[in-house]
Amino acid sequence: TALLDVGLTGPLTLVSAPAGCGKTTLLSNWVQSHAPDNFSVVWVTLDEHDNQPRRFWEYVLTAFDRSEPGIGVLALQLLSAPGKLYLEEALIALINRLARMSSPWVLVLDEYQVIREPAIHDQLSYLVEHLPSHIHVLLATRKDPPLPLSRWRVRGQLQEVRIDQLRATVEEAGTLLRQMVPFKLERSLLQEITTRTEGWLAALRLVGLSLRGRADLAGVLEELAELSYILDYVTEEVLQQQEPAVSTFLLRTSILSQLTASLCDAVLERTDSQQVLEELERSNMFVVPLVPHRCYRYHALFAEVLRVRLEQENGEDVLMLHLRASNWYAQHGHTASAVQHALLAHAWQQAADLIESISQAHPGAIPEESMILSWIVKLPAEILRARPQLSQLFAGGMTRTGGPPAQECWQPHRPLSWMHAIAPFAEDQREISGVQNQHHLQEPVPAQDRVRAMFPSHERPFEGQHWNWGEPEPGLLLLDPLSAREREVIGLVAQVHESGDCRGAGRGGQYRQTSCRQYLLETSSPWPHTSRDPGSCPWPAHRSGIGKFFC
Repeated sequence: TALLDVGLTGPLTLVSAPAGCGKTTLLSNWVQSHAPDNFSVVWVTLDEHDNQPRRFWEYVLTAFDRSEPGIGVLALQLLSAPGKLYLEEALIALINRLARMSSPWVLVLDEYQVIREPAIHDQLSYLVEHLPSHIHVLLATRKDPPLPLSRWRVRGQLQEVRIDQLRATVEEAGTLLRQMVPFKLERSLLQEITTRTEGWLAALRLVGLSLRGRADLAGVLEELAELSYILDYVTEEVLQQQEPAVSTFLLRTSILSQLTASLCDAVLERTDSQQVLEELERSNMFVVPLVPHRCYRYHALFAEVLRVRLEQENGEDVLMLHLRASNWYAQHGHTASAVQHALLAHAWQQAADLIESISQAHPGAIPEESMILSWIVKLPAEILRARPQLSQLFAGGMTRTGGPPAQECWQPHRPLSWMHAIAPFAEDQREISGVQNQHHLQEPVPAQDRVRAMFPSHERPFEGQHWNWGEPEPGLLLLDPLSAREREVIGLVAQVHESGDCRGAGRGGQYRQTSCRQYLLETSSPWPHTSRDPGSCPWPAHRSGIGKFFC
């Protein structure tokens, strides 16, 4: 209300905010706290039928005359004269009569967004610019009217109250909800409700209605966007008030966390998104401008409700919309967002390709590893099994973060093809997946996962350096206490095989060589058996005798 008080020093205050933000409630409370001691009030609530200039001004003048008999008499006579419409003369008569008034007056025009007639906007502009200093006009509207607001703003003739000033605080939300529910609400719950609704007054009231008779308060919050009260309100008060094209735009772009013209054009396959976004901002359509300029987001709960409605009405289109968003983000270098939308589109191969591109761009230390692991978890198991690089990345990440064993990462039926597949992607990688130093191997990780995490990526980084902490022998010796189960053994053989040095295997224990020979001979594993010609082994390790070791 402080902003409304300040506004009295100028001719016009604009209260512009979406439906249900408490505009009328604010003005009503403010008027009651001031009138009639500080000023007299003329309150006009407009509707669709007031778009005729004669009807509009007759309504306004009659309201003045009811508050102070005689104020609008002459102006009303001019409006009702037969023949020519003397609108300009009627306005001048009203302005002159108000100038003779000694006390301050406030004209409240509520629901001004229903006025679409350009002549009325022009006439109101004329009135505002010629008002005496003790007369003030207050407009309450869901969208900015086509008045010369910029000019008045520069001249200091305009005071504005917008959605940010109308958001309820936690304390205000608590006061409202405590009047609606018969039980105590903890501050933590009030904080969560206020955050989820972003202080949207209508949503707070609807949450209060939903809380009545509900014992599972947490369940109400989880289902907030699906509550019938909120869904019905947004549908009836917002979507149904828009042109069909605007409603479609709102629903289909609700899948996006940020809105730019280019992105919306790509997702909707249109070319006029910039104009639509600007109109949505002017219309206070729960659109929040972001930095940089011309980037927006929807009010959080409004977007949630739109997504629920989109699933109900056009659920079959949601995957396609996410796929288009993923393609746009990928083309513009926003890989993380591209991955997220690819996952939501169930475009598993595309998501896997994008995740692998991140690991290739950052050999060694992967940025935001926990986020990447959360993406990989969402991939179907068959996708992960067919992606050796992702399997390696996932196993290493789980080892570093102490996550549960990832059984999808082990491929006992195709070890050689698995290692061949990951070779091209790790030329510069210095770490063995998940094993950065000896300390990692000394942590209480299951033996099978330790060996699995040790799979290298390519022989080149390990030629001459072997493991990243030195020779392979210490690693083999360190693993002596581990179980000699077959999968662990074949993992160690793969390590020595790829490093190009089998000397450590002998030092690590003769039973390893015996077990490996037995494993290779008795199973149908595709590892090469080159009993006659060690040189035919496809891996470079034959240069140091590993071909003989595998025979």
